[in-house]
Amino acid sequence: MKKFTSTLWLALLVAPMFSAQAAPTFGPTWQSAAPAASDQVQIIYYRPADLVGNGPAHIYVDGEYQAALLPGNYSRFCLAPGSHSLGSFVQDAPGYEGKRDQPWRDELGAGKTYYIRASIDGSGQPQVVARNQAESELAGLRQQTHTLSRASSVQACRQPTAAPIYNDYQISSDILFRFGGGGMKDITAEGRQAISQLAAQLKQSGEAQSRIEVIGHTDPIGQPQANLLLGQRRADTVRQMLIQQGVSADNILSQSVGSSQASSQCSGTQTQRIACHKPDRRVVVRVMQ
Repeated sequence: MKKFTSTLWLALLVAPMFSAQAAPTFGPTWQSAAPAASDQVQIIYYRPADLVGNGPAHIYVDGEYQAALLPGNYSRFCLAPGSHSLGSFVQDAPGYEGKRDQPWRDELGAGKTYYIRASIDGSGQPQVVARNQAESELAGLRQQTHTLSRASSVQACRQPTAAPIYNDYQISSDILFRFGGGGMKDITAEGRQAISQLAAQLKQSGEAQSRIEVIGHTDPIGQPQANLLLGQRRADTVRQMLIQQGVSADNILSQSVGSSQASSQCSGTQTQRIACHKPDRRVVVRVMQ
């Protein structure tokens, strides 16, 4: 009875480290990693098949157990962006010194994937590897699934949000409006023709039925708040003109980004700066797909 009780107690101690599988199993063979979600950090920790060493490499994240990598294994997990410690140790049982001795801590950036080769030299120091090299070394490796993570900072990896697909039609504000103007009375003859042609194109292509955003941009000359208001006046005017040309008002929104996205680096006299900043003065008609 005493022997049975000791055996049962040992089983209860070991059980949390392993999954409910009858025997250690491994996950799928390595495939290229999907991009990290924009609000997560993705870690690919791996141990090449020829990195034999002596026993499993215990992987620790912020001082807590994540995985036990055997040769030919990898572990994929995600973290919140920020400062984290990582390390790998062999033969650190039963004291599991790796929980206390974290030799490497760094600021991990959002949306990034880090490829890290496990170290088995006793230093615990992770080896950050370039993606091309890591992909070559990961070929044929199996995902480590036979032990359960205890690292509280580890998150389930989420799929990255797909970037919106859209078409941008850009018209120079210098064509559309007299300088400094943004109302209907400030529209030039050339500007009216440009809007008429754009509306016809949108209707012919069927894009007039899509969601449309009219975005007003200005140059950085003047006060930011005034530029924001000017950009909004121009966007509102172009929106109204498209509606007059038969594009449904229900599909069109207008907004201003003012001079916040001005990219030109200009200096000199006022006249020179006005000429130099011409690309920044624009209205963008964005058609969402």
